[in-house]
Amino acid sequence: MSTPTPERDSGWISGGVVDAEDARLATGVLGAPGAGPVQARSGIRPSTGDPGKVLATATVSGKVTVNPFQGVIQGTRATATGAYLVTLDQLKTLDVLGTNPADAANPRNDLVVARQRDVQYGDATTAMTVELVKGTAATTPVDPAVTGDAIPLARIKVAKNVTTVTSADIEDLRPWTTAAGGILRISGEAGRPTYPYSGMYVHRWDTNHLEWYDSSAGWRALNDDTGWTPLTLLANWTVYNSENPAVRRIGSVVHLRGAMITSVAVAASTAPTIITVPAGFRPAVRHHWYAVLGGTRTGVELMLNTDGNLLVYPQSTALPAGQLVYLNTTWLVG
Repeated sequence: MSTPTPERDSGWISGGVVDAEDARLATGVLGAPGAGPVQARSGIRPSTGDPGKVLATATVSGKVTVNPFQGVIQGTRATATGAYLVTLDQLKTLDVLGTNPADAANPRNDLVVARQRDVQYGDATTAMTVELVKGTAATTPVDPAVTGDAIPLARIKVAKNVTTVTSADIEDLRPWTTAAGGILRISGEAGRPTYPYSGMYVHRWDTNHLEWYDSSAGWRALNDDTGWTPLTLLANWTVYNSENPAVRRIGSVVHLRGAMITSVAVAASTAPTIITVPAGFRPAVRHHWYAVLGGTRTGVELMLNTDGNLLVYPQSTALPAGQLVYLNTTWLVG
């Protein structure tokens, strides 16, 4: 191996001396960035066939199988170890309970990992292995320690005195990676990268939303949709024909819908609050509009304050008891 310098040998050049670290650093350029400027993100490369998925077996109940996959394991045992590009090219079976039966009194946690060993950093062999790391039975079990460079694939919760592993016992732990500049798949908010770059995109599987990272404002949803949030009518108002008032924010636009009936007359000189819109849906400035009065060709003025209070303003005449009012409008937040 050549003596490392700050300027590492480029990959695929003529006349250079490209060692293993240089090669890994060169290929790591193509992957999603990791914690440092010369690191890649560890994870499974998305593909068909649910790559790296750990599954309970139908024929041998004390074992699990691991689907084929390709991925990245970022080396951590030197300043510029580079990224290992790893492959499991066929289904692999792991024995969970055969050589290490469940404890009679306490549960344990086992881990399925993809681990890269390298003699360059003191290991006995150089190889990537998909393996089971056995845990220790305890009243409150914890995950076993995994040394070296590895990515988790699954946690297997082995209950006391069991002889089978079922799908319910397997917790998916796969991290995902992508090409540089690609959209990263994550399971939810907790899966957001802890080292994002400005302009990075993620696809959240829990909400099916795209989010992008703004270095000045944090994570922002590209297609943020809250769904309809029901609103509670205040005293003297009831819902008409199951058209319950509700708000929905899509991006920076809020939609209000609903229909209501007043059970008492509202005098022209008053402006009662009929609904309080929750935070996150409130306008930056007061929003005014005219709402349709059911059974008439007239309307009534409504005003939504920045504190969320929605007020009704009868004009020259009072609203009679039993008057139907339709709520349909939109406004901007922020």
